Amino acid sequence: MENIQNIKSRIRTINNIQKAADAIKVISSIKLASVSKIDVNSLQSSIKILKNTLSIVAAEALYFNELSEFHWIRRTEGKKLLIILSVDQGFCGSFKQSLVDSASRFIEENNNCYVEIFGKKLSSINRNIVNDNSIDRNIKSRYSIDAFANKLKDIIFKYINKHGVHEVYVLCGEYKSAVLQTTKCVRILPITIKDFHTFNTTEINTSRLQLMDYLLNRYLYTLCFDIIREHLLAELSVRVFAVDKTSKNADDMQRELTLLYNRTRQTRITQELTEIVSSSECVK
Repeated sequence: MENIQNIKSRIRTINNIQKAADAIKVISSIKLASVSKIDVNSLQSSIKILKNTLSIVAAEALYFNELSEFHWIRRTEGKKLLIILSVDQGFCGSFKQSLVDSASRFIEENNNCYVEIFGKKLSSINRNIVNDNSIDRNIKSRYSIDAFANKLKDIIFKYINKHGVHEVYVLCGEYKSAVLQTTKCVRILPITIKDFHTFNTTEINTSRLQLMDYLLNRYLYTLCFDIIREHLLAELSVRVFAVDKTSKNADDMQRELTLLYNRTRQTRITQELTEIVSSSECVK
């Protein structure tokens, strides 16, 4: 027969788990609603316009021999950088494991690639990382999406300029629906430009190189912003679904334990009454 004190202790534990799950669900739901308010159509239209404009300006610069083939324009063999967006908090077990599996496959196929990991839950991956203790690897706790997008953009330029990286990939979450999220690997650089052979005379107040630098900065920032937005959307959806399921399971367990407690308590009372009656019968 179950010990009544053990059952009461288990009920208290389940209550604490349910309270924690409900609190996490409320916080995650608020964050999810905030991320969901971002205008996706405008953001993706901006990315497309910036990429097309950058492609045209770069093609003109190449056509007029104003620059050589930069590695971020033409796809050439060289060093690669993989940026992994992981998770900072729990309740995302399957989502995190999907990121681990995808990252492991990429690293196995590209042995000499550099890897930058953001998020506390993916630190076990073997990586060829440039040690830089100045980089804060939390995704959400200290950075807004805007600040973190700028941070990723700066890291990309650091690897291009200091480490000769030719290709840049971002491994992140992909939002499918409220109950379905996967992972994806997005190639940030190099940009494949269109081959133009004739151009109309274009009056530009600045040099094409300066314009390309500006456009590349804006393009990388906007693209990183969109990637982070979708990653957080996927992660928060996974967490809300998981804690909701955890809360329901805890509620079911609490009901079962309460019934078990009542049955055990009633059995104890019945047993004690039986013993009392039996003792009184013996006295007679």
